Amino acid sequence: MNIEHFQKNTAYLDGLLLSLQGDKVVTITYGTQPYRFYVTEAGDVSGCSDEGPVASGESAFELYRMSFLEALIGGGSLIIRQLGVGQLSLPEALGGGTVPLDTLCGAALGTKGVRGLKATELRSMHPQRAQGGIEFRDLPTKEQVKVALIKQIDDQNPVPETVAKSA
Repeated sequence: MNIEHFQKNTAYLDGLLLSLQGDKVVTITYGTQPYRFYVTEAGDVSGCSDEGPVASGESAFELYRMSFLEALIGGGSLIIRQLGVGQLSLPEALGGGTVPLDTLCGAALGTKGVRGLKATELRSMHPQRAQGGIEFRDLPTKEQVKVALIKQIDDQNPVPETVAKSA
């Protein structure tokens, strides 16, 4: 694997994580070892335990990058869990109310890069032992990530009305 290939795939992963709303738990697996990271909506990376983020400074970011590289070289997987990005309404028969809704998307990693999984593929592989509701989603494509990032930039820097009227 060359540096350019790694940089392109890393740029895609970074853009993907920034384009997805909310905080995320990212699990990168290669060999038999899963590595879990907590990534904030702003893109800050820390370690992750069952209780949530673990303060670990720059070493977490380095481990995150190295885990991604190892999974690209030797094959592995990527699971992204967006935390509490929605609400799931419960039927009255279950007492009504709502529970937090997390979303899951994933990819297979290898020497050819990142191959996004469809929601149906991920659903068939993922155990249903999580608390709260889970919605499985297709991994966004590179084009979808580009559009989402451009929209975020546009939303952060709206065109003044005087400029918009003259256009």
